Amino acid sequence: MTSQLERLGTVVWLSFRSGIQGTRALGLAAFAILPAVIVSVIAFARPAPATLSNSALALFALLTLPIVAMVILLVLAVAQFRAEIDADTLVYLSDRSAGRPMLVVGKYLGAVASALVFVLPASVLPMAVALLGGGTSYSGAVPAAVTAAAVFATFAYAGVFLFLGLATRSALLVGLLFGFLWEELLPLLPGDVPRLTVIFYLRSFLSGATGSGPLSGYPGAVATGTAATTLVLVAVAFVVLASAVFRYLETAPEKETA
Repeated sequence: MTSQLERLGTVVWLSFRSGIQGTRALGLAAFAILPAVIVSVIAFARPAPATLSNSALALFALLTLPIVAMVILLVLAVAQFRAEIDADTLVYLSDRSAGRPMLVVGKYLGAVASALVFVLPASVLPMAVALLGGGTSYSGAVPAAVTAAAVFATFAYAGVFLFLGLATRSALLVGLLFGFLWEELLPLLPGDVPRLTVIFYLRSFLSGATGSGPLSGYPGAVATGTAATTLVLVAVAFVVLASAVFRYLETAPEKETA
């Protein structure tokens, strides 16, 4: 048991380290500070204090969650398996280092940890910039709700994109279609269709957890506890699906004959 936990910890650490190193990490870091830069520009325009503070929250709902966090998680989670499959190294790990379910869980946790390094600053720094720029103070519930929503989004989307990285060679394209079509268009449809998206439950959670302000009053929102539970279940379901796919996946790419 101890040996298995040590192997799991090794997989998590290696996956985490790969996500925060290299030029890719620098690009993701630059992308992550984009919301804070936008709030800085707004602050230079000297808006009313309440307007400045609300703009940081509005950016979290309209830019950080659906675009910045989505892209960061897509890049990091897809690469966990797809890069090694294409490089013909994953078959070695799956045969000699750890069981396949353990590899899935370890790489998932590593992807989550590395993504949080970028997603959390992208979520909370704009609020700090707004306060430094003269914005009104936030109630204690708002930073906590934003932080929790960022964590829930990381867990849920990392599961989805990790699964795509195993299920298809076109994972980046499919992930982009999922993020910018499925997650953005379905919430605009009537009835219960928006409930088929992750973003619906993230916005529902924010609406209930903040209570007032630009993040509250989401139409058709479910209860905060229901939203949080659903997001956790989404993460678990896709990790289980990824484990099932990985169990039967041919991990070595096809070789071309001369």
